Amino acid sequence: MVDWLGRGGIAHCTEAWMHELRAVGESVELVTRSGRELAATVPGSHGAGRRGGALPEYLAVVAEARFLVRELEPRALVLHGTVFPQIELGLLRVAQRRKSTVIFVAHEPAPPHNVPGAHPALVRLIRAADVVITHSAFVADQVRVLTGRHDVTLLPLPIPVGLITAGLGAVSVVESSPVPLALLFGNLHRTYKGSTTVKELATRGVDGWRFALVGKGAPASLQGATTVSRFLEAGELVATVSSSAATLLPYTRASQSAAVVLAQAVGSVVVATSVGGIPEQVENGVTGRLLPVGARVEGWRDLLIELRDPDEQARIAVAARRSVEHAHVKFTAGVLELVGVVR
Repeated sequence: MVDWLGRGGIAHCTEAWMHELRAVGESVELVTRSGRELAATVPGSHGAGRRGGALPEYLAVVAEARFLVRELEPRALVLHGTVFPQIELGLLRVAQRRKSTVIFVAHEPAPPHNVPGAHPALVRLIRAADVVITHSAFVADQVRVLTGRHDVTLLPLPIPVGLITAGLGAVSVVESSPVPLALLFGNLHRTYKGSTTVKELATRGVDGWRFALVGKGAPASLQGATTVSRFLEAGELVATVSSSAATLLPYTRASQSAAVVLAQAVGSVVVATSVGGIPEQVENGVTGRLLPVGARVEGWRDLLIELRDPDEQARIAVAARRSVEHAHVKFTAGVLELVGVVR
């Protein structure tokens, strides 16, 4: 199994794959970047690294994966997402020459870097894979349109079991208070995360709520909010989300969201935009609340005022937890079914 980045939402999903496969006695080798949380979380992982920045580190992961495929000749090679599909195509061909089943998990319907040749290379990669998995119907539909391939398997996003375990005993980076916390977390330097909406809410203030923005790209300071502008360790992240009453996700685009699953799993009510695959994860009024993309700040404010009722928060939190637990059962069954396919 190969995870190119070793941290973030895809890495948490990869760890869940590893957890469920190893739980039934499958021998699974993981290749990922050394020095990152996934390598630390998964015992026996093959951490690959090389000085010089992101590209050399990525190439080291590719080289280690090639080496292991040649040495082990595994029944299956699972690729989680893509960075440069032009390069990953070579790894796929090495695996298939050794009769390995290549399973490509498409976390996004497009390459992350807009470099020449990336788009057609991704199409070739998806078409060449023996099995294609997505974690949202939104991505599955995009993949079908992109490649003409219709045998795409949909599995729900899993609960990030390793991440949640890492949070046991950890302390939130936001001080506790009897006033409920509305939280935005993640890589906030990415404009599609919608930080501007939460900044405006915090600056204006919403009666009965306090605000926090945490993660890389969060402002150094902000009137009306606690801010933590750095990458949070796994335990810190889980403890912080667990301490919040609501998780605000005013995304302008999303294929699916590991942030939604984490929040729902630990009891933070998700308030998000109805974009991409998010409506598959959040049933409005039942397992969270949805607003249209581009909703005015007043709409977010009014919804938070409705959610001040602790009974309403509890009702949604319980339903959301049941929902992600049910989805994880389906995810596990699907992953184990794949084991039977490649045996």
